[in-house]
Amino acid sequence: MSEPGRIPVPLRLCRGCRRFVRIENELCDFCGEDLAALEAAHAANVAEIRDVTEALRAAIDEARAGGA
Repeated sequence: MSEPGRIPVPLRLCRGCRRFVRIENELCDFCGEDLAALEAAHAANVAEIRDVTEALRAAIDEARAGGA
């Protein structure tokens, strides 16, 4: 635990090993991966999941409308 009155070090999550590292790091201290590249890949995966989810919802809505 940090000392009272001290500001904690800003951290960010490594998307490779799921550990927290200092926000200014370019590479993860634990797995050595490029943090910006991992974050970009994660963002792309999230966007793809959102697109697929929207398409699935639209298909379900269409199926419901056709079956009514």
